Amino acid sequence: MLDTGDTLPPGPRHLHMVRPNQPVWVDLKVVYPVGTPKVRLPDGLDLTGTVPGLLGMWRATTTGDWVGWVTFQLGPVGRGATTHSQWVLAEALRPREERNTWSGSFPYERRR
Repeated sequence: MLDTGDTLPPGPRHLHMVRPNQPVWVDLKVVYPVGTPKVRLPDGLDLTGTVPGLLGMWRATTTGDWVGWVTFQLGPVGRGATTHSQWVLAEALRPREERNTWSGSFPYERRR
């Protein structure tokens, strides 16, 4: 079972809430694999960086992969950035804090 701070009864077997929400880094190259750049647009939306986000839950897919429900911003903060909440592959996420505060927060860190 994940040590996520849940206070509610367990839901579906492959859905795990993360409470409180955990800070993560979101690798946009994995979330949006756009390929080779066609042209450089300095004022375009950068989908190649890594941005901070908040992880709210984990869910297993039908293929056994894990995805996290993450809220993050795209675009320059204060200048047209938009907030997005979506499922993101676990491979695109990593903790923003020390590992000892994360024990059990990622699906592959389950206690046996």
